[in-house]
Amino acid sequence: MNKENEAQVSIESEFNNLNILDKDSNSMNIDHKDCSYCNIPSTEELWCKECDPFMNIEGWSSGNNEIDKFIKDTIYGARNERTGVYPYLEWVPFDKFKDINQIGEGGFSKVYSATWIDGPKIIFDYYSKIWKKRKSEPIKVALKRLNGSENMSAEYLNEIKILWDLCQIADGCLSFYGMTKDPETEEFIIISEYADKGNLRSFT
Repeated sequence: MNKENEAQVSIESEFNNLNILDKDSNSMNIDHKDCSYCNIPSTEELWCKECDPFMNIEGWSSGNNEIDKFIKDTIYGARNERTGVYPYLEWVPFDKFKDINQIGEGGFSKVYSATWIDGPKIIFDYYSKIWKKRKSEPIKVALKRLNGSENMSAEYLNEIKILWDLCQIADGCLSFYGMTKDPETEEFIIISEYADKGNLRSFT
């Protein structure tokens, strides 16, 4: 096998490991299910490649179905972007943060500064769907812990959705990167751009 064939086999193997099926695939040995968005048969995963071009929907859970659906909706909604900026939320494991320090407190939340070890991601090639980090180094972020959110109320969920909507239309709004959860308290946390010497009211 020459190097070109070896490379092709390697690429195909990596793609197959994603459990994501092209819409025109004729594979007969895969247990097909319908994509929960477009109803087109997919693999054992519930989201097809067309609805999840960023390959970022499966493989995680916040532990709350409504939060999962909200985050996945933002990913699904970003699939048609052609601007080079893809607005969607990420679910980030709590162990991806370090140097966590409280910097503020409001009536319903506490705010912390932290270092996000990986930093946010963008996709630089829409058609090949290849990930590239926005920055190669960690970034400083603000973490807004929602007090008592281990049992996510409709009020909290509505606040999160409003914040997301505002960040899409309001000039000067701090970037809303995604969400995480404290594994000890199970309270949900909003991940936002850190505003050095900024107004903490925007967080609390």
